[in-house]
Formats: sequence, structure tokens, C-alpha cells
Amino acid sequence: MKRTTLCIIGLLLVVTLTSCTLFDTLFPSAAMPSDQAASMLVVEAGTRSGSATENLVNLNATGWAPWVEDVTGALVPFNAFDAESRLDSLYWAENLKPGRYTMKGFLHVYVDYSLLPDGIIMSYEPFSNNKWLKTQRFALEKEVVIDLGPADMQSFGRYFIKSEWVEGIMGTSPERWKVNAASVAIEGDPTDRKALRVMKNWATSTWLAWNSRNPEKAADR
Repeated sequence: MKRTTLCIIGLLLVVTLTSCTLFDTLFPSAAMPSDQAASMLVVEAGTRSGSATENLVNLNATGWAPWVEDVTGALVPFNAFDAESRLDSLYWAENLKPGRYTMKGFLHVYVDYSLLPDGIIMSYEPFSNNKWLKTQRFALEKEVVIDLGPADMQSFGRYFIKSEWVEGIMGTSPERWKVNAASVAIEGDPTDRKALRVMKNWATSTWLAWNSRNPEKAADR
């Protein structure tokens, strides 16, 4: 009887731990707030065809990221998450200090195969400054400025990017994943707060800590 009870308890523990792990994988991995004043900035971006939207292409050889600078002109690194069904590509920068931040546009980072050393396994890392990566900068028509407060979460809004690669997957040149600058068009709404409303639903311990700083109400749209 005792052995049966212990087996049942063990099984329940396994199921519980597995369920928690699966639950955590539904949401992006983020660091806990580093202190009481730590803040976060987010951006949503994607592509649009008619009324349908989808996430940007963020792969090991080609990817997009927000072009945001702090008050000193330093580039702010963002993390990316493309697996939230209610959002396109979500970008967030965590544990920021209060202050003024300016979104200037978007970065496109691609691999130059002529610079890629043998044996390197590439990954999406637009802020790594690896020598085999090149960065293209595409400016918004009007920069967006946010004065981020302490213990604050704010969004630069939602954007749609249209672009074409120089060659893409069928190409053979070292810069086949470069974007044709003439093909790029960016539309957006800096007042859109959908990303914050969707993020407010996330209930892991890390996101509960961040969402205590999120001023929006939880919603799926």
C-alpha cells in the first residue's frame, strides 16, 4: 500500500514538473527585474498582406531588430520572440535604466559568407558584432521618443516591414541575404499597445514580476 502511494505521489510530481516546464516554454525567456527601478521597452513588428499579418523572418543568416538608442547614442539590444500566436515578432529590452530612448528605425543583419570562418554554426544574434555579420539601417520617417520611468514598461508601437533579399535562398553570392534597400517600406503606429496587452496575460514567475510594471490591461487583441 505504501509502495503504491509513493508511486502515485512520484507520478504526480513528474506530471506537475513536466506541466510547469511545458507552460514556461509557451512564453519567451527573460531575466527577472534586476532592481525596483528596472524597466522594459517592447516593439511589435511583422509583415502584412491585406488583413493578414505574420512575424518577420528571423533566421541564422538574416534577421530584423529594432534600432533604438539611449540618451548617449548607444544602441539598445533587444531580444526576439516569434512564437506568440497573438503577436507578430515581439522584441523586448529588459532591465533598462529610466531615461529617454529613441527608436530610429529597424536593423537588418545578415551573414556575409566571404567572412564566415569554417566550422561556425550561425544563429540569430543581431547585436553580437560578429565580424561575419553586416548591418543595414532603415530609418522611420519620424523617430519615436519614449521617456521611460522607473519600474516602467512601454511600447514603441507596432510596425510592418516590406522587403526583398538581393538573392535569398537560391542565391550563391556571399551577400545573398542582404536586403535590397530600394525594396524596403516601413509602416507603423507608435501608439499601438497590443504587445503590452498580450504580454499582460503571461503568468510565469518572471513575467508576473514584469507585468506588475505593465500599465495595460490583459487582452488578446
